[in-house]
Amino acid sequence: MAHVPGQTMSVRTPAPRVEGTRQAILGILRRQDGVSVDALARELGLAGATVRRHLDVLLRDGLISVAQVRSGPGRPRYAFSITEAGAEAFPHHYIRLTQRLIEEIVALSPEETAGCDGRGLAELVFSKLADRIAAECAPRVVGATLEERARSCVALLSEEGIDFEVDLRRRSAGAPPELCVLGRGCPCRRVAPPVGAGAPATRAPERMASPANDCSHDRRLLQMLLGARVEPLPADAVPHEFLSAYALIETPGEAAGERSRSPA
Repeated sequence: MAHVPGQTMSVRTPAPRVEGTRQAILGILRRQDGVSVDALARELGLAGATVRRHLDVLLRDGLISVAQVRSGPGRPRYAFSITEAGAEAFPHHYIRLTQRLIEEIVALSPEETAGCDGRGLAELVFSKLADRIAAECAPRVVGATLEERARSCVALLSEEGIDFEVDLRRRSAGAPPELCVLGRGCPCRRVAPPVGAGAPATRAPERMASPANDCSHDRRLLQMLLGARVEPLPADAVPHEFLSAYALIETPGEAAGERSRSPA
């Protein structure tokens, strides 16, 4: 595109390549908001001075931000958070997901789309996309336990441009950890907002993405791949930098059967 004299051109600078300890720091800040140097040092097993040196580089590159937090008398502590540029430093596979969406749209028949409005059409495409990904990825999900299968599933979906992360959290002292999957983004909500945000959908094969922390297509896809019950967590249980969170619940006798069946 030709440059017009006197017109300022905006060029987006790619995020710097981040590896090793700094990548680990960004990973922690991606899951938690407002983390102190001491907390980072404990989780990384490093000295505070070492962590501060890495934080200085990340601040210089604009990948993190820092704020003072006062919690009583005495010196304030510094809390670090990831920035949008820092989140972009992680690998993405948007091209793969975009290609799949285009393939599903092209494959639609006139009979399938008859009577659909825009949102209904989007729901139809996402439903078919979930079925296709489940059919292709299910035979590749491996693991003897639900956690192992979840980690295998998350790795496979990452290749598709669907960003999930496995999380183990303790509900109370002494209680077994709850196995969760956290989602960072959902293209469904970008294209088809929750019911009530616009005109009612026509002929949607699935209910519209309901609460802000839940996507029916994501849940159905995880259920088909894992053969487990997938329950959305309440909005206040979704960590910073994530848009959704689901508890995975093994159901006796269901996993092997569900994972062996291809989605309709």
